[in-house]
Amino acid sequence: MLRDRDQSNRWSGPAEGPPLPLSCRVTGEPDGKPVVLLHALGNTGRDWAPLITALAPLGRRLYVPDLRGHGASPRSERYTFELMYRDVVALLDRYRLDTVDLVGHSMGGHIGWLIAQRQPARVRRLVIEDTPPPPRDAAAEEELRLRSAREDDRAPVISLYQEFRDLRRSGGLDSAAVRPIIDELRRADPGWWRRLTEVTAETLVISGGLSSPVPRSLLAEVAGRVPHGRLLAIDAGHYVHRTEPERFCAEVVRFLS
Repeated sequence: MLRDRDQSNRWSGPAEGPPLPLSCRVTGEPDGKPVVLLHALGNTGRDWAPLITALAPLGRRLYVPDLRGHGASPRSERYTFELMYRDVVALLDRYRLDTVDLVGHSMGGHIGWLIAQRQPARVRRLVIEDTPPPPRDAAAEEELRLRSAREDDRAPVISLYQEFRDLRRSGGLDSAAVRPIIDELRRADPGWWRRLTEVTAETLVISGGLSSPVPRSLLAEVAGRVPHGRLLAIDAGHYVHRTEPERFCAEVVRFLS
């Protein structure tokens, strides 16, 4: 059984206690418009290195946290999107960021959606990279469960778990974070779908195309429900920013410009 090498950073407060103080890299021009980059499950803020470089000429101020249970940020007894949402909102408050541009991949994209839905005035432009939406109802939840059990749909998931294992071995991921987050993404949430219409940010939803386990048609529907949303498909799989870094960075830079 894999164990985290360092347990000293585990949060031991109440289960629904205060937000965790996230470790955050801050770089770029001090007076630049703020951009927040939120990584995926099993990654850290380091994963955004090519995009950080690409955004430098824009003169932006970049905030790149490690999310709860990842990298240098505290571990916790509980992992939910609600708690992660609170962590990131507390981070925005800490740096007095009233309005930001936000880029999120997968898990980080889901947190970005929650901020844009609940605090729409706080997000000016939103980039969502290949983030699976929750099922809209019980029937969609069951369909997702059956599809996930099929052999031909398991290969991308197995690949992700191998990456999680490598990060756990290096001490960069709390293994307790993995299953709760995946399970929550697979539970029906009709309210999430309704709240898409409340997003006021200019929104770019990036699909990994046919190579991604997240159906392009589903992301097209998500983008279509956002008042100022549009879909961009890049056939690169779930990690678009890794597989096609030049194309991904160029599109994000263009959008944020």
